[in-house]
Amino acid sequence: MGRWTDMDSDAERLPSGFERMGYDADTQTYTFRDASGLIYESEPGNRYSELRATGEHSQPPSDEQRREQDEMIEEGNRSAVRMMLPFALLMLVFLFLVFKLVNRSDGADTVVARCGDGERQLRVEKGDTCWAIAEANGLSVDGLLGLRGNQGVDCGNLRIGQSICVPMLK
Repeated sequence: MGRWTDMDSDAERLPSGFERMGYDADTQTYTFRDASGLIYESEPGNRYSELRATGEHSQPPSDEQRREQDEMIEEGNRSAVRMMLPFALLMLVFLFLVFKLVNRSDGADTVVARCGDGERQLRVEKGDTCWAIAEANGLSVDGLLGLRGNQGVDCGNLRIGQSICVPMLK
């Protein structure tokens, strides 16, 4: 059985001591560094080709340079937050208004029904239906809806806390 190896990694293709540092998509060149810190570039469009020295030495940044870089990054972050704040506030107001619109009630659950003489108010509770309320008070559904304060009652859309008129208990 034959062996196949992938000779397309840095360890197999680069001279010892070399490491790939980066890639510039605009110029399509790869950047490498040797063990002494000298920087090399590949030919445009080729990852592993003849490397040419750039004449630059790469040294790790000092603590002072790292602090300066961190400060620049932090300032950039603060600037980005300042740029996004008005947008975030607009989105927050928009979402608040959408929430208010979606959860808006037409006031039926806060309107108190004006019941006639001999009638009383009943608050709709969870599980109540027009039929159950009418049966409990000795009426038909049509009789319940015919009472004075129940003209706007929609049996298909009863809400918890809504007031409905029923006859007084005898």
